[in-house]
Amino acid sequence: MDSTRPQTNETKPRTLQRFLLWIAALCGVLIGSGSAFLVLVYGTEIFQISPQWALTVSFAVLFLIFSEIYILTKIRLSLIDDPDKHSWPELKRIIQSSPSPVLITDSSGSALIYNKQFAELFRLSPDEDVNILTDQRTAPLNLQLPFSQANLGETSVLPETWHTLPPSDESSASKKICVQTTFVPMRNSSGLVDKILITFEDSTERKRLNELTYQEKARLRAALANSRQGVCEIDPEANAIYLDLHNVWDHAVKPSAKTKYRKSFDNLIHPDDRQGLLELGKNHTPQADGQLRSCFRFQSQSKEWRWLQFRGKTLPHYSSGYPVLIGTVEDITSEMETAKNLEKSEARYRNLFANALEGMYLIGTDDSVICVNQAFADLLGYASPKDFETSNRGKKFSRIYETPTVNKNKFNALWTKGKIMHLETQVRRKNGELIWISENTKIVKDDHKNILYLQGTIIDITERKKSEERLLHQALYDHRTNLPNRSYFVEKIEKGLKRVGQEPGFSFGLLYFDLDGFGTINDSFGYFVGDRLLLEVSHRIRTAIDETDTLARFSSDEFCVMSENRTSAQIQDLAENIRQKLEQVFFLDGQEITLTTSIGILEYNVTYTRAEDMLRDIELAMLQAKKRGKNRWVIFSSDMYQRKSERTLMEKDLRRALDREELVLNYQPIIKLDSGELNSLEALIRWKHPEHGFISPGKFIPLAEQTGLIEPIGKWVLKEACRQVKIWRESNKSLIMNVNLSSKQLEKAGLERNIYQILQDINLDPACLNLEVTESAAMSKLESNVRTLKRLKFMGIRLSIDDFGTGYSSLAHLQRFPLDELKIDRSFIISLKAGKACHRIVHAIVELALGLKLKMVAEGIETNSQLNMVKTFNCHYGQGFLFSKAMAANEIEKNWFTVGKERPFALSQAMKAANPDPQPNDSRASLKTIHKIHQA
Repeated sequence: MDSTRPQTNETKPRTLQRFLLWIAALCGVLIGSGSAFLVLVYGTEIFQISPQWALTVSFAVLFLIFSEIYILTKIRLSLIDDPDKHSWPELKRIIQSSPSPVLITDSSGSALIYNKQFAELFRLSPDEDVNILTDQRTAPLNLQLPFSQANLGETSVLPETWHTLPPSDESSASKKICVQTTFVPMRNSSGLVDKILITFEDSTERKRLNELTYQEKARLRAALANSRQGVCEIDPEANAIYLDLHNVWDHAVKPSAKTKYRKSFDNLIHPDDRQGLLELGKNHTPQADGQLRSCFRFQSQSKEWRWLQFRGKTLPHYSSGYPVLIGTVEDITSEMETAKNLEKSEARYRNLFANALEGMYLIGTDDSVICVNQAFADLLGYASPKDFETSNRGKKFSRIYETPTVNKNKFNALWTKGKIMHLETQVRRKNGELIWISENTKIVKDDHKNILYLQGTIIDITERKKSEERLLHQALYDHRTNLPNRSYFVEKIEKGLKRVGQEPGFSFGLLYFDLDGFGTINDSFGYFVGDRLLLEVSHRIRTAIDETDTLARFSSDEFCVMSENRTSAQIQDLAENIRQKLEQVFFLDGQEITLTTSIGILEYNVTYTRAEDMLRDIELAMLQAKKRGKNRWVIFSSDMYQRKSERTLMEKDLRRALDREELVLNYQPIIKLDSGELNSLEALIRWKHPEHGFISPGKFIPLAEQTGLIEPIGKWVLKEACRQVKIWRESNKSLIMNVNLSSKQLEKAGLERNIYQILQDINLDPACLNLEVTESAAMSKLESNVRTLKRLKFMGIRLSIDDFGTGYSSLAHLQRFPLDELKIDRSFIISLKAGKACHRIVHAIVELALGLKLKMVAEGIETNSQLNMVKTFNCHYGQGFLFSKAMAANEIEKNWFTVGKERPFALSQAMKAANPDPQPNDSRASLKTIHKIHQA
């Protein structure tokens, strides 16, 4: 493409302008007018002065220049060609009219006359004696050097020189000036040089401007170099693009400044981008700051296409006046790639958001709906996200919650913690149906910590909630009478104890019932009649108590009532009323059944702080009623509390039991139900008292916990069990030892260090140890216990929940514990034949464990039928009298190990021989036996 600029009518005027400008500049240089040169050249080239203004300035400068030339010429002609015809006054007048500083000396350099401009330049007074000048003023000028040439008739020019002038009357400070000096010889009528004309040009200001200009250019170059930016000029008229990319890349093509890529590197600008750059000024609207922006591709030295961004403004060309775009370019390849990656990431996020199986939502800080995904719309019964957003436009997101306070509590927690995890609440679907959801919400902020929106997810947990409610009901309520069970009642008493301290005037009392002769009725009429009798008993008691009172069934024939805000006399009247109601004849299946009850009464007093203490004392009162002949009620009194002295004596003996080696360990096998092999052994402590023989752990363990003795006893049990399993693992490499931890041990600081030290001392693999913790112990101090158990798990120790199913508080938090096993409480196993309810409970527990990937251990297996039922539930391990009772270490070795090898347990014949199922005609007696075992 021909780059020659088209000829127009404006070409001649522009050419004339340029000619006059450069003529003026040249003249200024010739006569030493540096300011004219600066204005014309730098003004037009650097500062982009318009040609019209430059033309006006050029005429003005030319006028000044020619005036100066005329006056200097006149002086020179007058003084040089015919100096004698002028008198000194006339000569002085001529010199004074010169715009430049002038000095005339004789041939020896002595000053004769000077003008006002010279005096001002060198800080002289116009009327100062000219002779003083030679001695005091000319010496700093170093004028003697060119006199030899001037005397010979040669004109000499000194280079620009800096001089320091001494202080003057007007200024106490010295002054530095830069002067260029010209020597012109003056001849007399004889043709001899007798005077010398010296002119001076003060170039101080021009020097200063040159220095400033140099500094500005240097700063601009440094700024461009440090900013990694280049310079770009786009000239649409010339169809050219000028680039200086020296500062952009180290690996770029390194052309010289002002290289025309159109000619030399036309292929380096992407063909698709070049024309757009040339037409940038026509096709794009400037930004708010007046700049034009465009991006284009440029090929680097490595043949890689790099993205450059141009930013600049439209300015008239310094010579032609045509509009050109001048600005900077910088490499934005990384930013473009980042933007592309961000776009891909946002696309992936939008895809994940839209197709996520969880319901997802974004809401503003004002609780307004921003957007939801399809899963969210489906969960709440809407056809699409748009359907939900349209239906809720202008409404609060919190309207979906059934409970109004949920949203307030949610936002309070969000502002405090920044996120909410596993918020479980109810929401209402579009059709009005209530469902349960689990919600996670967090605050999303920008890089400056400003809140953008709230992001959350929800999942439907309705079925899980229903299962939990069923499990909760099964755990808290008796399956025969649907009354609250012992766990529920204990919790109720604990709440009552708290209310006494919080609510003045509140009080409560307890009534403990034991049905006299109920076992005989069961044996005589069968369990079906017995179950119906229990329902009738619970119905009659309900009719006697108030709605605020609580009735619970503790065991097969034991009930308890918690009565609120009754006086002592009223509680006694209530007990008598119930006794009389239960004394009346029951008619069941045509049978007349007579029943009596023994009742213990306990009134609250300030000495009670625990539910267990109150139940202990009221049970003692009930036993006293039985001892006194049954069918009566007895109020607990302190004189019944003979056990206190027994407890004191037991505590004293227990403190010495460790030192006397009266504590021993027995071990009960835990069997793999699929193979019959020995999996592990549970260490069970026994106290062999020298006078009273073996004392049940149920008696001395609670005492040890109350007195703090559980810590040294627990440490001894752990150490002894680890020592024993270390020996046995020489024969059975996979044998595991189960050791129970009490709540006191779990809550004691330093438990992990103690266990670690024991394992180190014995050199035992932590995987050999399985620590069992009851539900109530794990839940006593939830947060700290979770942390402790996680640290134990991190050490490699196995963990189990013992007696699972007897509590209820752990259901919602079970997944937080780092468990390996769940042990189903023996009460459920014993009652498996009693009805479908127990089947459902055990099945639900097993399903829960499987869902959490936990192993299951069924405790208390005593018959083949129980074993078969447990195996149908896919239980992993079994424990109970069917396999083996708890034995001493030597008995374990004798019965379970032979010749240093483990002896597998034959599940088929051995189980049957050990404990055959009861015959049908013995069923009532067997169930009564099971009940007694459960009670024990």
